[in-house]
Amino acid sequence: MELSQFRDLPVIDCHVHLGSFGLKEIGVSEKESKQQSEFMIEVIQKGRLSGMYLTGADAGLQLKAMYPNFFYAGGFVPWSCATDLLPNVDWPSYIDALFKAGFDGIGETGSKPCPREKHVRLDSDYYQGFWDHCESLGFPVLCHVADPEEFWDEETAPEWAKKQNWVYYRGDYPPKEELYKEMENVLERHPSLKIVFCHFYFMTADLERAADFLNCYPNANFDLSLGIELMHNISRWRDDWRGFFVKYQDRIFFGTDIAIWQTLSEAIARIWMIRNFLESDEAFYTPPTADYLLTRYNEPFVGLKLPDGVLRRIYAENFQRIWGKEPRKVNLELP
Repeated sequence: MELSQFRDLPVIDCHVHLGSFGLKEIGVSEKESKQQSEFMIEVIQKGRLSGMYLTGADAGLQLKAMYPNFFYAGGFVPWSCATDLLPNVDWPSYIDALFKAGFDGIGETGSKPCPREKHVRLDSDYYQGFWDHCESLGFPVLCHVADPEEFWDEETAPEWAKKQNWVYYRGDYPPKEELYKEMENVLERHPSLKIVFCHFYFMTADLERAADFLNCYPNANFDLSLGIELMHNISRWRDDWRGFFVKYQDRIFFGTDIAIWQTLSEAIARIWMIRNFLESDEAFYTPPTADYLLTRYNEPFVGLKLPDGVLRRIYAENFQRIWGKEPRKVNLELP
C-alpha cells in the first residue's frame, strides 16, 4: 500500500528521539531547535502523523513549547549504565520538577545492555524512589529493557549491530534473562505504574511468553518501534500473532524509533513499514529508503490487516489513555 492509502485515523508516535540520551545536550541552540522542529513537523505532515512523544532531555520541551498541539515530551532519567549523570538524586523533587515544567512522562530510559561493571540494576536502591514516585504521580514511563536475543550470539547478531557495538558476547554483560528479572521485580512492587516497553519488549520470538507477561502484569504495555526483528518474527507466525494483536489491542502502542540523525525519507520509511504491516496483508521487504539499522531479510514481512477498531487503539487511543488526550502545557515561567 502507498502511504496515501492508509486509514484516515489519528496516529501518535510514542517513540521519537531528539539528540542524545544524556544531560550533555539539555540545551540546544536556537538554530538547532529550529532545524529539529522543522524536521519533525515535516515528518508529521508527510508521514500522516497526528503527534509525537519526544525524548532527548529538554529538547522535547522546547519543541513542545513551539508547537504545543503536536508534541508530548519525555523527561530525562539516566539509563542503567549512566547513573553517574544524576548521583544522589532526590527522586520526588526531581520528578515533581519535570512535571511542573510540563513534561508528560519519563523516557526513553531503561537498561540497554552495558558491561556489568557499569550496570545499575533497575530494581536497585538507586531507582527505587524513581519508580515509587512515578507510580504515585501517575507519570508514564517509556522503558527500553534488554535487546534482541541474537545480540548475545556472535553467529546470529546482524552486521550492523556489530558495527554499533550492540553485541554482548565480547565481555561480561548481564544476560537478557537477568535484565528481565530486574524489571519483573519492579513491576511486582509497582502494580499501578504506567509503563510502555519499547520494541515489544524484545519478546516477538516467543508469542506464548509475551502473552504470559501481559497477563501477569496488567499495567505493562508494548510499543511497536523497530527492532526490525519484530516484524520478521511476527510474520513467521502471522495468523497466531494477528490473534494476539486483536486480544491485546489495548496494550500495544504505535512507535517508530525515529531519530533526529535520520533523513526524512528514512523516517517516512519507518512509518510506512509499521503501518503497512498493521493495515495490509501484503508480503513486503525492508524498503531501500530505510536506514541501515533495519535488517534486510531474505524472507518477506507479511501484514496483519487489523480491523479499524484495533488500529484506532494502537494508533492513538491507548497512548491518550496513558499520556492524556492532549499534551500538558509547558510552564514558561520556570527558569
